[in-house]
Amino acid sequence: MKKSKNQIESLNDAMVLLEKRRRKEYEDLKLQFYETSESFRPINIFNQAVRDFREFPEVKTNLFETILSVTGGYFSKKIIVGKSNSFIKKISGYVLQYAVTNFISKKVGADTDSKE
Repeated sequence: MKKSKNQIESLNDAMVLLEKRRRKEYEDLKLQFYETSESFRPINIFNQAVRDFREFPEVKTNLFETILSVTGGYFSKKIIVGKSNSFIKKISGYVLQYAVTNFISKKVGADTDSKE
């Protein structure tokens, strides 16, 4: 009889410990959810992007290269094709824009690689 009482008491103790552990893990989970949801707020994402922009010079360089290549491609399309109602001219303009963008991107990337 005594053995079963010890077993029941040890089971009750184990259940109490498991319940405390469950509550602690639940509180940790709620805290982690709050922190994660805060990090996905638009203002926090924007602030992190600004921090990265200030702290890492390669981000500035990459942004400049991207803007330069996309702008170059866009203006080359506008200069060569202009406003056109022709489907073929529009498609060829996009192909030209893509080609010029890639060309400028490779040239600017090669120039920055040779400086390092």
